[in-house]
Amino acid sequence: MTECTPFQLSRIYASGWSAGRDCSADDQAEIDALALQLNPHQSLDKQERWNQGFMDAVLRRAGGR
Repeated sequence: MTECTPFQLSRIYASGWSAGRDCSADDQAEIDALALQLNPHQSLDKQERWNQGFMDAVLRRAGGR
């Protein structure tokens, strides 16, 4: 398995951010389930990076819960 470049990781984060920005769920369990369902990545490092972008966008939309 090849390691991601910083640029690739930034694009993965941005993809998660875009998905999180459109998330309308309010309950943390719903948000977690949606993130799990929408995350397209198989490798753990990519999943984590995507989830970070997703959650950052959700928290920003919610005003920093």
